[in-house]
Amino acid sequence: MSAGVAPLRRAGRVDERLLWPGTGPRFVLLMVLFVTSSATVASAISHSLTDPHNMYVGCALAAGADPQGDYLGVGVATVRADRPFQACLDRFVPHASPWLVPSAVVLLVVAAGVLYWTLPVWKQRRRRLVPVEAIDRDGELPAVLDELVGVAGLTRRPSFVVAPAARTASAVVFGRWRRHVVCLHGGLVAVRQRDPRSFSAVVLHELAHIRNRDIDITYATVALWRVFLLTVLPGYVISAVLALHASLSSPVFGPPSVVATIRDLTSMATMIAFVFLVRADILRTREMYADADALRWGADPAVWHGVGDEVDRGRGRLATVGRAFLAVWRSHPGWQRRREALADTEELFRPSALTLFLTGATASTCAAQLYALGTGVMVHVAADMVAGLVATTVGVTLWRAAARAVLTGDRAPSGLRAGWWLGVGLALGEVLTGSVSGWRVLPRHPEVFALLVVLSVVVTCWTSQFAGLALRCWRGSSLRPVFAVGLLATLVVFALSYDWWQTSGRLFAAGWPYSESAIRTAVKHDLPGPALGRNTLTAIAVVMSVVMPWEADTSLVWAVTALWVLPLLAWAAGATRSAPAWVVRALPPGESAVWQAGRLPSFRRLVLAAAFGACAACGAVVVVLARLHSVRPPSGAMLGQQVLLLTTWLVVVLVAVVMTTAVVSSTAASRFPVPAATVTAGTTGLVGITVAFLLLSADGCLSGLATLRTACTWTPQGAWPLTEVVLPLVLGLAVFASAFTAVAAMTVRHLLRALRPDTGRRARRPPLRLPRPSGRFHRPARTAVVALTCLTALALTTAASLPLDTGAGSGVRSSLTREDLAPASNTTPSAQVLALETDAWLRLGGRKHLTDMSGELLDVLNALDDDRALSDRGYAAHAIRPHCLGLQTAAQRLSAYFPLPDPALQRGWPELLARARSIGDNCRRAIDEGKRDLYIQSMKDILGLTDRVSAVLHDLTTETEDHTMR
Repeated sequence: MSAGVAPLRRAGRVDERLLWPGTGPRFVLLMVLFVTSSATVASAISHSLTDPHNMYVGCALAAGADPQGDYLGVGVATVRADRPFQACLDRFVPHASPWLVPSAVVLLVVAAGVLYWTLPVWKQRRRRLVPVEAIDRDGELPAVLDELVGVAGLTRRPSFVVAPAARTASAVVFGRWRRHVVCLHGGLVAVRQRDPRSFSAVVLHELAHIRNRDIDITYATVALWRVFLLTVLPGYVISAVLALHASLSSPVFGPPSVVATIRDLTSMATMIAFVFLVRADILRTREMYADADALRWGADPAVWHGVGDEVDRGRGRLATVGRAFLAVWRSHPGWQRRREALADTEELFRPSALTLFLTGATASTCAAQLYALGTGVMVHVAADMVAGLVATTVGVTLWRAAARAVLTGDRAPSGLRAGWWLGVGLALGEVLTGSVSGWRVLPRHPEVFALLVVLSVVVTCWTSQFAGLALRCWRGSSLRPVFAVGLLATLVVFALSYDWWQTSGRLFAAGWPYSESAIRTAVKHDLPGPALGRNTLTAIAVVMSVVMPWEADTSLVWAVTALWVLPLLAWAAGATRSAPAWVVRALPPGESAVWQAGRLPSFRRLVLAAAFGACAACGAVVVVLARLHSVRPPSGAMLGQQVLLLTTWLVVVLVAVVMTTAVVSSTAASRFPVPAATVTAGTTGLVGITVAFLLLSADGCLSGLATLRTACTWTPQGAWPLTEVVLPLVLGLAVFASAFTAVAAMTVRHLLRALRPDTGRRARRPPLRLPRPSGRFHRPARTAVVALTCLTALALTTAASLPLDTGAGSGVRSSLTREDLAPASNTTPSAQVLALETDAWLRLGGRKHLTDMSGELLDVLNALDDDRALSDRGYAAHAIRPHCLGLQTAAQRLSAYFPLPDPALQRGWPELLARARSIGDNCRRAIDEGKRDLYIQSMKDILGLTDRVSAVLHDLTTETEDHTMR
């Protein structure tokens, strides 16, 4: 094979088997959607059966949940009252068997398996098909079919039957695993003698479906979704209508239930539509692959030109839109599209907007249903598997498009369009499932869903551009190794970032889920020392609320590290100068490979940009240390908040330098701007963190930079905890954000290019030049620098991932609990809601606890009627002391119970309970120790406490009764 400098021809066939087609993960995603939807419906039905009185809602009301408020407020209320809420659920909500939902799903899968196994037999009998041997006793037709089976390379011969009543010259294949049936229409058998080329092409096309295993996965999907439509869907609709009917009688629960039910039914209908659209889209793709296989096995291309689309073309824009709408629901592509795919396989390599949109919407629905089932390890694993299927589908699509662009010289996709449609699909799935909107159509902040588009665009742009970079540098005979590495990076980054969205990011769509005051209090408690200003602590608390997941999960750092280490290795290797073996294999047989990878963006410029960024990072670290040295607390003072301030400023300046470097480098790189931005950003952040760690380890040795110590000692164990906090934010979050800045800059360039006036002549792309050979001394130096960079990144990331006990740590969140972290409610419930909350509070234990406390107080007062109460210590120990202990116990139980729903009563409630515990303890001690004055004072306090408790119980009961009467 020859190699030269002329570019490959821009149009023509590229072997469609160059890389994995990627339709398999989409079929698997459909099956996962069946499982998650079935489990969701089974869980809802199980809940309605095991908790017919809806005691779960009662516990939520007692916790302070407002059904007329926002969805976040309900969740926050149950989190603030976490322990009493769990105790209420354990006491009043029946626990269904944990095997109930899995058993229901297994039964549905078994039913689908039975249908899959019996469907071909039923289909064969219903259509009254006859074996080929029955209509051709001479054996001529079976011999022709056997020959075609051999051409297709099938190891197991399918059964051939004929549908005599079918007059069309076509065929269809059906069946199950290892038992496939090719049904030849009577019209096809009739034209075999007259047009053997058409007969062979049709049969080879059907055999290609068997060879590609389309039949197995297609009929498995059909069986699953028929079972779902016939069994699960009716049960879901009935349960939803019954639940809505039960809620309509309540003025509080009625309106939200109507909105939630309509949205859920709309979501279910949309999901079913998505299933049919995804299945049709996959089958259209598989049809074109079967055409390509048949052509490769010797089918005559003229057969596809002898047929046409038998539709009324019509005229006008409306007719065009109508045809396009109907086309997406068909499982077979139009003949014109099939002919274009046979002439040029670009159709099989081009990223489809519909495919990406449907993949995102389906995955978002699956993930929302999974997280609605629970938060266990298996749920997270299943959600990560869904994200992996999405990343695999998108990654394969973009790698195939990049490979074809490299081979043909076409412009490679940037990934912007693919990321946009994937993100829009993910966001639409979130809206339809209502995972954070509850009983509203949209959450409080739907603009947060734009983060899904950001995540998608960053991943797709990096994937597409890294694929183009790696393909130009890969020298192997097969693309599988480099493709596997790139796909794994895409998979891990998308899975982890999407997991962050599911567990943390989407909460911001419902509102601000964290309490800044609680974080400020924890900071003051855990980091003693001269206090920072309130505004400073508030800013730090807000930032910490957002970045805590990144700081806590080092796996995100590993994933993001791959985003800049892999392109760095590819750039260091350089573009290959001659056509590698994988190029030869991707072209049609007999065609010479002509290779022109072109010069990559200058590695020297990349290094210079990274060097400038590294110098800026070093300077920024020095400036921070020098500035904080001037405000260092006096010797001997606690340095807790000084450490927090130092950490905050290091993060701020390093993130700013990293992102600025990324913007500059991506703007200068006209090709592969996202990988260029991640390489320079990662290198800059790595140098900055390394310099900060070294300077902090030698803190005190440089007098002008000493921030925490005055003595000159080498203490890396003291500097590492601070570095461990900074590292995930700089090498994780900042590098990922740098990739987005590169995407934004690239988007601006595309928009400016689109807005330029059309001169009538499109500028030609400059000819690509072969890479210059590296000098004798430059190559070893380049290798050494890249190796040192990669090893340093590996060492730091590994150290941050190890559970080392350094005797210190960030400690910022050590005193925070889930109850503290939840923000306080800033809304006042309506009178109706307050009455319902109060009624639930009383019914589920509050009335009993208050009655117990009142009873203990009344028993003490009754005992005081006896003359011996103030003179006989033995009588007091026998008749009064047990009730003092009972008063303490009742106060402790009320403290462990839900807060009072009425905000006005709740303001004095903690003080009342504390007073009750104190009075009970004083009473006990006075009797045990014989302290008469304390005893008399405690009796007086009991009199006052009795009136207060009676007033609270009266107010709560009156509020509930008034609402019931209204």
